Amino acid sequence: VADEIATLAIETCKSNGFKPISVCVMDPSGHEIVTKRMDGCPASCYPKISHAKATTCVSTKGSSRAYGAKYLKGPNGEEVGPSTFARVINQINTMSGDMAAFQGGILVCEASTGDVVGAVGVSGAAGDEDEYCALEGVKKSSMASKLVTVPEEHSCKTCRT
Repeated sequence: VADEIATLAIETCKSNGFKPISVCVMDPSGHEIVTKRMDGCPASCYPKISHAKATTCVSTKGSSRAYGAKYLKGPNGEEVGPSTFARVINQINTMSGDMAAFQGGILVCEASTGDVVGAVGVSGAAGDEDEYCALEGVKKSSMASKLVTVPEEHSCKTCRT
């Protein structure tokens, strides 16, 4: 199913005309199951970033968007103070840089129990587009009826499908 989710995320990217992406699907303990990279997606950085986005999700039990929102913006969208910013930098450093505080990583849970079953990280397009591709990969998969995602809905304004 992990391979299917990655393939469907890439198909979503292609059908929307987004920039080429890399997709990483992880199990709930943070072990990579599959990573796929589209032709034209730079191999030197985007697979690492998609991995970091997925790691963020299984580590924080939320989306990479939510992780960034918690530490990079205040409750009313204002800039955070230096101590809050230092906290997120230290957390990312503690994880050897393998976390990401921006869109593109989603948590995947079992619908009936809420148990975490893994995460999907996507990188290469715009952040909202990355997140959209990850969500669509799960929602179009053969296991979609048994899974829920965090977030449940996308924020992408450029998607066509």
